[in-house]
Amino acid sequence: MLGGMEKLGDRLAKRLRAIIEPYSGGRPLVSARPLDNTMFMMWDACVPSFVSLSLYRLHPIKGPVTLRVDADLVTQLVDRFYGGHSSRGAGDRREFTPTETRLAVRIAETVVAALVDCWSELAPVEAVLLGRETNVGQAEIMAGEAEVVVQAFEIDLGDKHHTTIEIVYPKDGLAALDIAGTDKSAAQDTRPADPVWQAGLANRLDDVRFPARTVLARPNLKIAELVALKPGDIIPIHIARHLPLLIGERVFAHGSIGEQDGCAAFMIEKLA
Repeated sequence: MLGGMEKLGDRLAKRLRAIIEPYSGGRPLVSARPLDNTMFMMWDACVPSFVSLSLYRLHPIKGPVTLRVDADLVTQLVDRFYGGHSSRGAGDRREFTPTETRLAVRIAETVVAALVDCWSELAPVEAVLLGRETNVGQAEIMAGEAEVVVQAFEIDLGDKHHTTIEIVYPKDGLAALDIAGTDKSAAQDTRPADPVWQAGLANRLDDVRFPARTVLARPNLKIAELVALKPGDIIPIHIARHLPLLIGERVFAHGSIGEQDGCAAFMIEKLA
């Protein structure tokens, strides 16, 4: 199923390019990122405080499907379409202008229509709008512990400032889909396992090492603020109650920072 969604992402990236191009005044670069399996709270923690969110029900997928469009992308497209040169960012904003709202809605509706069309090659789906929001904390999409599959697209309008469009699926909701072309018998292997080989492989895997780390905060700085930094400056940060434990580049668990035997320590509260 996930392999089919990777191909769907490649097709949708081409459709996104055609959707954005009439507003961008040039040919944008749209690239699909690899699918990300994570928990909703981990995705939630990385979303800016001001974005364009559209919640849909894609029957027969169970649970809400969220479309996120960066606010900076909406602002840039409005400026390019009408010939403006606004330098404002979305970092300190809390609402769209009426023109930006209309464009955000139009982009969301067009993207979802293209998404439904691309899904038809895997399984037929029907889109129903549930609502729109500009703050993920107020959207009440799903529980923080819920597992999600994030399909992200990086948008480059040629100004070296990349923005993002993301589609967030409830992982449990995808499990009920009957994906066309899936060979369910391919996963069945009747060959007997070699216990000696399995034991040797298990022993070697036990010694494989992986880097473990956590991220306390992700402050955002404007270029002007970055250039103006000097010794003694203080950058305010907010440490979340639940922090991710990253093994390589994947979230393995989440927990909190504390102290043990005089050293900083990470306490695991839930495995991802």
